[in-house]
Amino acid sequence: MSHTERSIALIGARGAGKSRLSRKLGKRMGRVVFSTDTQVCFQCEGKTVQQIVSEVGWPGFRDLEYEVLSRLCHMRSSIIDCGGGILVEAPTETDPAETFSARKARLLKEHCVVVYLNRPLSWLLSRVEPSAARPNLSAEPYEEVLQRRMPWYEQIADVILDAGHKGTKDLIPELLEHPSIAGLLV
Repeated sequence: MSHTERSIALIGARGAGKSRLSRKLGKRMGRVVFSTDTQVCFQCEGKTVQQIVSEVGWPGFRDLEYEVLSRLCHMRSSIIDCGGGILVEAPTETDPAETFSARKARLLKEHCVVVYLNRPLSWLLSRVEPSAARPNLSAEPYEEVLQRRMPWYEQIADVILDAGHKGTKDLIPELLEHPSIAGLLV
């Protein structure tokens, strides 16, 4: 696969704005956009993430997520909007804490330019207040989940987009000018 055919994967915390940025970036670059969460739900006959987790548990969901990510990573020239837990393996009976997913990180690094959409905690908290659209999927406080996952996002990112409180329209030009992304426009 040529460098210009590489896909772009957006990673980051739940509520960071990955979905909106993915759609706008896809439109601007003329690339198709896929959401890992949407694809998992589609694969499970339209069930919600909550319904899937209640049926197969978090380990089952993370395995479905891996299958979907594997398919999406092998597509060329797309934008992948990754769920906030894309770098997570579910807790098990022997390890009660979620852990870093080396298998999903490997897929992303091998096939995509990985963009971490980094937002301040205040931004994230204002966007993930419990609602029907964004129910709390963890018993842990969101801040604790973030503290654990943020280093994982940074670890695999090719581009760290420190988005602050900027809107999508301000982030698109900044992202398109980054050498790792600009090289895909050739």
